[in-house]
Amino acid sequence: MKMKKRLLAAAVSLTLAATAVLTGCGQQKAAEGGSEAGAGTLILSVNPEIEIGYDGEGKVLTLDGRNDDGAQIVGTYPDYIGKECDIVLEDLIGAIYEEGYFADEIDGNSRNIVLQLVPGSALPEDDFLTRMSERTQNAVKNLNFSSGIVMIDDDDYDPEYAKNGAYSPYITLEKAKEIALKQAGVSASDAVFEEKEFDFDDGTPVFELEFSAGGNYYEYDVDARTGKVIRGEHETAAVQPSGTVQTASASAGSGSYGNTDYGAGSDGVTDYGNTDYGAGSDGVTDYGNTDYGAGSDGVTDYGNTDYGAGSDGVTDYGNTDYGAASDGVTDYGNTDYGAASDGVTDYSSSGDSGYDDGGSSDYDSGASDYDD
Repeated sequence: MKMKKRLLAAAVSLTLAATAVLTGCGQQKAAEGGSEAGAGTLILSVNPEIEIGYDGEGKVLTLDGRNDDGAQIVGTYPDYIGKECDIVLEDLIGAIYEEGYFADEIDGNSRNIVLQLVPGSALPEDDFLTRMSERTQNAVKNLNFSSGIVMIDDDDYDPEYAKNGAYSPYITLEKAKEIALKQAGVSASDAVFEEKEFDFDDGTPVFELEFSAGGNYYEYDVDARTGKVIRGEHETAAVQPSGTVQTASASAGSGSYGNTDYGAGSDGVTDYGNTDYGAGSDGVTDYGNTDYGAGSDGVTDYGNTDYGAGSDGVTDYGNTDYGAASDGVTDYGNTDYGAASDGVTDYSSSGDSGYDDGGSSDYDSGASDYDD
């Protein structure tokens, strides 16, 4: 009889122990979901990270800041308990915006808004996550700014890292690529991923991604737990007039064959149509403006060489003034080879030319010996 009682007590003990083990497993999964059965946890990440615990009806039970920035935002919002999860989500995004966290850009774009369903969380309704995403979009629209919105749900965790019955803590590589492209504002169809590596950076699990799109080169690091972009940068390709492509970060001497700058201006661009061999040094070749003429006014005065009189800028072809009086008119009938220099040639003047002075010329006196 005593033996039976001992056996019964042992059986009960084993049953209780088994129940305790099963209960503990259930509690572990519920803890991973952040709440009791039928409820769950949603994590909002911008730079602040905030856990939103909700019940089976989608009403908020708890708010917890996962980092200092998140704790600061939660501290400004005391009356959240019992509100619908989507309403609280919109309020939190507004508070994050007011604190200026969206002004802290990554690679020239506002930070993504990441909504992450903690593994093991239940959904109060089938369209719960869709409703959360739509409410987030409305919040961004009402605040009049732009931000990428990323949703991480159960299907986005990598099962390779699910060990010993626990949920995987890491998102998949494909999800990390999607998040990086969303932050960069690049379409998946335009992107070519060249490097994809999973690594730990000071204890933080990180996807290190390198990809190109549109001639530009990108380097992004994505947190494998939260889906936040930790770092992002890119080099922009610039197309020169010659058609060669050169990245904006290329240093001098890196082979910029399209930038020898033989043209005007020394502005780093070869101005093939801007050699400026003409007048004015204004960057335009003035082929009709060599100014070989008078006036140095930038115009070649082919009809203004001024070979004539007066130096008045007009060639006076009919005003060489080879005649008398130097009055600017050639007096072809006024050579005045006669007497008095009166402008008239005196061919018949009786003015004592000595030709008929009574023999003083000795042309007929016999002194010339013409008839001796």
